[in-house]
Amino acid sequence: MDVDRAVGLPDRARVWAESVAPSPVVEITAVRGGYTGTKWMLLLSQGERLVLRWSDPRRWGDVGREHVRREVVACQLLAEAALPVPRLVASDVDGTATDGPANLVTWLPGRSRLERLDAAAISDLARRAVSVHRQVVPVHRHPPTFSFRGPAEPQIPDWSSKPWLWRRAIEMLAGGPPTSPRGLLHGDFHLGNLLWQHDTVTGLIDWAETCWGPADLDVAHMSADLAMLHSTADALAFRAAYRKQGGQLDPDPAAARFWAVSDILGFLPDPAHILVAVASNRPDLTPDAVRNGLESLLEAVLERRP
Repeated sequence: MDVDRAVGLPDRARVWAESVAPSPVVEITAVRGGYTGTKWMLLLSQGERLVLRWSDPRRWGDVGREHVRREVVACQLLAEAALPVPRLVASDVDGTATDGPANLVTWLPGRSRLERLDAAAISDLARRAVSVHRQVVPVHRHPPTFSFRGPAEPQIPDWSSKPWLWRRAIEMLAGGPPTSPRGLLHGDFHLGNLLWQHDTVTGLIDWAETCWGPADLDVAHMSADLAMLHSTADALAFRAAYRKQGGQLDPDPAAARFWAVSDILGFLPDPAHILVAVASNRPDLTPDAVRNGLESLLEAVLERRP
């Protein structure tokens, strides 16, 4: 096995992964991209692949353990679903054998796609989102309730050219969440957590933040990603496609606006932090482009266009 390429992975986690893999491991490589640096690809002797998530407890602490635990929950809930999601191979949530919380899951085919999506791709993406949100989950198996992203007390960003929009959004958030219908959410639904073959989604991955909440939140998060990486028009096209595929958002315009605004505020104080995760695929993006995209979406939301 090529141990040298298993950068950052401790020996006990590697040995555990080898012991639970269905066939001998011949190579382990770190998965690049994203924020956390907690994933490794395992190549097995018959050519199959697995993905190992290992969270360093010194860096991630309880957050890393919760990520691993939620991924287990999602894999179990979706094990029989007709969705392209990873299957759980083994888990060590407490890190007893691995010196840190760990999961081993199946690898899914496809590539990351951060370039602009055409209409067919947006339609398939919306269809997959609707399928997730339609999953029936018994009450006793509900994952944790969603939590709001971003600062507890958001402030008007100093980079904004339209501070009155943010003031209005912050006032709206302070009013508290509406009692919208709730269901299963991916919880971190953005382009970086999808795999594609042509215009078909072949992988819905990274279920570390799966939760229970309004479908509006997953839709809002993907919409924000599309706005920052591409345009507000693309964000609104996805929202429209979600409805066309039968997706149910809160029918109350004020409630729908609240959820969209809450997700946008979650990127404060500066949405340019996403550049770390997308730089290799989108070197053309600049901090100002990301900020302007998010602010444009906020303006559209507050003008009741979504």
